[in-house]
Amino acid sequence: MKNEKITSFLKSLFAGDIRQDIIFPFPQQDKEETENLQMILQAWQEFARDNVDPVEIDKNAEIPKEVLDGMKEIGLFGLPVSDEYEGAGVSKTSYCRVFEEICRYDSGIAVMFGAHASIGTNGIVLFGTESQKAKYLPKLASGEYIAAFALTEPGAGSDAAGITTTAVLNENKTAFILNGSKIWISNGGYAQLATVFAKTIVHQNGEDKEKITAFIVELDSAGVSRGKPEHKLGIRGSNTTSLNFDNVEVPVDNLLGPMGKGFLVAMETLNTGRLGLAAGCIGGMKELLQQANQYAQSREQFGKSLDKFELIQDKIAYIASETYATESIVYLTTGLQDRGGVDVSLESAICKIVGSEAVWDASDEVLQIAGGLGYSTEYPYERFLRDARIHRIFEGTNEILRMFVALSGIQGPGEYLKNVGKALRNPIKGFGLLTGFAAHKVKDTITIDHLKNICPELKNEAEQFDKLSARLAALTENVLMKYGKKIIYKQFILQRIANMVINLFGMAAVISRVDTRVKQGKSIEHDLPLAKLYCNMAASRVRREARYVTRNHDKQRTQISEMICENGKYPIDMLLDK
Repeated sequence: MKNEKITSFLKSLFAGDIRQDIIFPFPQQDKEETENLQMILQAWQEFARDNVDPVEIDKNAEIPKEVLDGMKEIGLFGLPVSDEYEGAGVSKTSYCRVFEEICRYDSGIAVMFGAHASIGTNGIVLFGTESQKAKYLPKLASGEYIAAFALTEPGAGSDAAGITTTAVLNENKTAFILNGSKIWISNGGYAQLATVFAKTIVHQNGEDKEKITAFIVELDSAGVSRGKPEHKLGIRGSNTTSLNFDNVEVPVDNLLGPMGKGFLVAMETLNTGRLGLAAGCIGGMKELLQQANQYAQSREQFGKSLDKFELIQDKIAYIASETYATESIVYLTTGLQDRGGVDVSLESAICKIVGSEAVWDASDEVLQIAGGLGYSTEYPYERFLRDARIHRIFEGTNEILRMFVALSGIQGPGEYLKNVGKALRNPIKGFGLLTGFAAHKVKDTITIDHLKNICPELKNEAEQFDKLSARLAALTENVLMKYGKKIIYKQFILQRIANMVINLFGMAAVISRVDTRVKQGKSIEHDLPLAKLYCNMAASRVRREARYVTRNHDKQRTQISEMICENGKYPIDMLLDK
């Protein structure tokens, strides 16, 4: 099933093809970029230490004006904007490293920043015309304009195709008339500009079809109104409102990307957003680890500090290894983005899944380490937990993203098997394809693709990765042959396949990172134990998920769920039932 046209590491992996050339060596920034990054980080750290009070921000549910002004002065709002349009023009890697540091100080600030830079501004960076960039990017880079991203609607959350906001071209064909509502819009209360998605009529193949189109909307336009700020569990400093559009005129010049290609604009923009979000999670985990360490070393019970107890050591080691793995996959993916020519859509989705779940686990474990103090609002632990919860929902729920990873990944092998089926029905015409299929089968029985020339320190981990990757490819082929098109409805199985890929990507990124350091002559004193622990835990998770593909309790889960939904409640009263 090897396909030379595939330029995605993970999509290739589904087909049993380990594209080591894509992810080895681990991406590195040049000296100039690194020095520039250090200056930006230093400026933010010095400012934040003196001016960012996360307790007050959480209490007042507002980011102080002086904080926003300081971020403008440092130039943070223009990080993704090229210097041609008065921005900093940093790499994706540097951008995410700054995002990571912002999140260490306050998650609400990070959400505001991400909504502006990752998804609010980036759509124009990626898809804007030269005139749109010249008009808007300098103002966005300076912070004069704050941006928002408006996709979600009351009836369309994860199902973007279900949006009902419409944009109809007026009779003069000078403007689109925008009508509809958007909800849960970060920065919605004060943004000057938003990327808004609406259904438009597109003439295609001789008929009119409804397609999603993206627009740049100035939010001081007549007919735009904003809802009241939402009261949220966490990230309280960020502003979240609805946006309502009542016959809003949007000039045709503000069409963002081609007509009917709004879904592409949204997905490409969200790829960057997911990486920023995942980077923020890394910052959160590093801060949590530091807090846990300080408390565990200072708190004594039974005559010794908490960090000397194995159950506390287990928690600290788990958080540290997951932090290392998340850091590895995020900066591997940003490095691939910076390099260009590689599809990282699955990798970006996995970064978001891994980061959001790891920071949630870390928040929960650190609160547990703190014991009763962790539950008190006088300490930061409960705020960390509240702030961390949203990340599994933001920018595509993790459930939806798992389906995206699995279905996108099996698409290539699925197309191959479909073509094999056609070739079997017409063996003379399909002789070449069948020969390739036979060769693929022979290859499966003789050897598997494997990572080559890996440093001795991770030889065992690399061998585990090779074997488990082959198992993924075999399972992918088996479920496709068993279920065919019906696989899209088999979410239990798709989730397990996604979980296998998620952990395999973590292993690959960690191995690449350590291997590259070894070959550069750098120390791996701290890296190696983290890498080994993560790889062994990830391998165990992959094996477990693989077993559950064929041996599971899915029918019972479905039966129980249907029973509960039919009854509308838990249907048993143990003491009162006769």
